Amino acid sequence: MIGKIINYFREARAELARVSWPSRDEIIQSTEAVLLFTLFSMTILWIYDVVFGLLMKRILQ
Repeated sequence: MIGKIINYFREARAELARVSWPSRDEIIQSTEAVLLFTLFSMTILWIYDVVFGLLMKRILQ
């Protein structure tokens, strides 16, 4: 049982050594892209919220 657990962690460590990790610049670029997309999405949703809010006020008056 203990041998299987030790073997699992050895294999997991070996697998992590084969992973192609992104560089610092790639991480920064990806983070910037996610933040810009999030900001863009928030802006669009805010505009929809304002427009639909105004429409609802006119309908309910």
